[in-house]
Amino acid sequence: MSLFEFLMVLVSIIIGLGLAEILTGVAKMIRARASIRPYWVHAVAVVVLFVALLQQWWEIWGLRMHSEWTFTGLLMMLSGPVGLFLMAHLSFPEPVHGTDLRDYYYAAMRPIWWLATLTVVAATLFRPLVFGDTLLSASNATSFAFLAGFIALGASRRPVLHAILVPIVLVLLLLDIFEWSFVVGER
Repeated sequence: MSLFEFLMVLVSIIIGLGLAEILTGVAKMIRARASIRPYWVHAVAVVVLFVALLQQWWEIWGLRMHSEWTFTGLLMMLSGPVGLFLMAHLSFPEPVHGTDLRDYYYAAMRPIWWLATLTVVAATLFRPLVFGDTLLSASNATSFAFLAGFIALGASRRPVLHAILVPIVLVLLLLDIFEWSFVVGER
């Protein structure tokens, strides 16, 4: 087993737990569909988290060429998956039955967006601090846009702002995937 494979085991477990949180939350909502009141912004935010977890796992492949790691590097690498897991766990109400997801979204998502802010800061600083890459790179451009969006989402309870920014975050995330990491390989 290579060092990269060794590290990927832990990363994959955390990302898998985050995906399981989302899938379980969606399944519970489907089961309780007669008693819950859906909210489309919440649904888009859940899709954002699902795609972000997949993106984290997918992009970590780019780290396979690094032959030496520090414990600090490991902790920083795990900050993205751990932050996304926590956000996924907090995104669904307990219990689900009888929940108005609009009310839940504005009660629970504020801390989630602040957690997203911390997660994107750690993820943006990861390569510069651990591997000496430049902070101001084209691949970090969307990170700065995410940072601005997450701060705005965490600071505001205005529904119109969330209705605009949450879909924009999803579009930016998809553009980031298609621009920087759509294909992985041996290159």
